[in-house]
Amino acid sequence: MKNFKHFMFAFVPSLLVIGIQYLASFFAMGLSLLVENSWYAFSDSADISTVLYDIENLWMSSDFNTGILLIYNAFSIVVFGLWYYMKYGGNYLPNPRTTFHPAALFGIVMLTPGTQYLTTYIMAFVASLFPNWMDAYEELLETAGMDENISLLMILCSVLFAPFCEELVFRGVTMKQLLKCLPFWAANLIQAVLFGIFHMNIMQGIYAACLGVILGYVCEKGGSIYYSILLHILFNFWGTVISEYIWIGDSVFSVIFWFLFGIAMTAGGLLVFYFGIRKRNARTADAAKADTAAQA
Repeated sequence: MKNFKHFMFAFVPSLLVIGIQYLASFFAMGLSLLVENSWYAFSDSADISTVLYDIENLWMSSDFNTGILLIYNAFSIVVFGLWYYMKYGGNYLPNPRTTFHPAALFGIVMLTPGTQYLTTYIMAFVASLFPNWMDAYEELLETAGMDENISLLMILCSVLFAPFCEELVFRGVTMKQLLKCLPFWAANLIQAVLFGIFHMNIMQGIYAACLGVILGYVCEKGGSIYYSILLHILFNFWGTVISEYIWIGDSVFSVIFWFLFGIAMTAGGLLVFYFGIRKRNARTADAAKADTAAQA
């Protein structure tokens, strides 16, 4: 019965963060209505149709949606950051020597292009089967301002704020809660599925769930949420900024090459990361033995 309660409670963070999204939207819409009405309050020429027209254009703009994302992300980082710290022992000031290792960090760097290309091929395969899903995904990106005219504010939100927020929600709180009642592989799979569902778009959800499995692994095996945050930041930065300057090509050779490249970089990145974590743990154990011997 206790395990069942732990399991059901693991769904609360996903529901709460969606609720925060809606609250941020209502707050921004209400504030914009107040400002718009105040602006036209002293104008004799303005009528209700003018106000509604301006409000509709504002609410449909990418800048307005970016503002909502920033409000939602900032508030969620505070809420889930405190939750993770107080309930699950989150360490926000880790000792760099006992937490990080150069090889593990290099593995994260290798995983960035690897996961990018693999998820791209997964999306391409799914899109070939369900082209309307890709159309809906591209329309969503345009509405959110994630097109060729992406703003600096949107880049900041996507590359920095979103990774911190989503890692705290899914790898910080959700996965830690699931680990109270499930083995790691099951907890990791469930949090990844919830991460995909959270994106509320089939195409985006598929690649988010695939990425979520990798993020969960590096977070748990690395012993620090900073590993998954770093990978998430680099992944979003690659997809938002760097990918625009990389030519892939559409020949059969290019398709096969980049697919194999994605597999090699992902597998290699995981191996290098695992090696780095083992070296870090061995170094930490040796340091602990030396301290014990010195105190004896």
